[in-house]
Order: sequence, then structure tokens, then C-alpha cells
Amino acid sequence: MPSETPEYPTTDQLDRDIAVMLAHDARISFRKIAADLGVTEGTVRGRVKRLQGAGLLKLVPIIDIDRARDPVAGGHSGGQHMMFITVRCASGKLDHVRQALLAMPQVSALYDANATPRLVAVCILPSLEDAAQVMNQILGMDGIREAESELVLQSVKYNATIGPIATLEDLARQSTD
Repeated sequence: MPSETPEYPTTDQLDRDIAVMLAHDARISFRKIAADLGVTEGTVRGRVKRLQGAGLLKLVPIIDIDRARDPVAGGHSGGQHMMFITVRCASGKLDHVRQALLAMPQVSALYDANATPRLVAVCILPSLEDAAQVMNQILGMDGIREAESELVLQSVKYNATIGPIATLEDLARQSTD
């Protein structure tokens, strides 16, 4: 983990407006963004390049898991299952558990929670069997006091454009570049 917080350039409302437009449609042209925001195409291009260079903006495909579910026989959905796992760590084991969870390919996102030492992992899994295996693996980790899982049964509101969010790995990589 980096010893000091990386420095990021300051952003303004124009940067945020550009990012919001790209979050809604990453294929929108710089010309269209510029026209909608009343600036030049070169301004938009420069702002995007600066934000990308600083690691503040990434244009990546986002799979909407609600739409990625493939119906299978019997009307059940298959393909993708989202599971939240809240982990309470033993005293002095937070960093150890965090690193172990980060190493798991099934963990799509990991958050430090407000109740320390607690972590929340988000997993996108192909089957319920995989969900059980992940939970068993986590329960067997050194430093886990308790773990609780929640399977998402139905999305009431889901906005795929909110993720991905910068991870500890992203911040560490940024500080070493």
C-alpha cells in the first residue's frame, strides 16, 4: 500500500460534466460534447487526455449484469449472480485479510466499511455453487472473525455507470508511476 496519498490535478465543473456525458455514452464524440457544453472540441480532447493521464478517468466497457443474465430452463436466471460479503476481521488482521481478498479473482470490488475492522466485498459469480465456494474460501481465511453474505435476488435500481471506482491497486500503481 502506498505510504503517501498520490497527488491528483484539481477538477472543475467542466471536467465533471465531460465525465458524466462519457459515463452515459462512452462512444459520444468529442464534437458532440463540445457543442453541448459550449466549448471547443480541442478543449474536450485536452480535458479527457489530462483526466486519463492522471488516472481520474477510464473509458472501459461495463457489463450490465442485469441484462447479462441468460434465461435457462424452468424460467430461472443464470449467468451472473451478484453477492455482497461483509467480513469482520480479527484485531490486527485487517491488512492481511484485505490482501487475501484482493488476490481472489472472484472479488470484483472491495471496500473498507465504516465499522472497522470491516470489509465489504462484491462478487459477480456465474453460479450459486461458485457463490458457496467463495463463501467457504473466505470463512476459512486466517483473520476472519465472521462473514455474512447477501445474494442479490432482484435489482430494483442498477446503474452500471457508477463503477468501476478506483481501487487500492489503482492508487498504488498511480503513486509509483
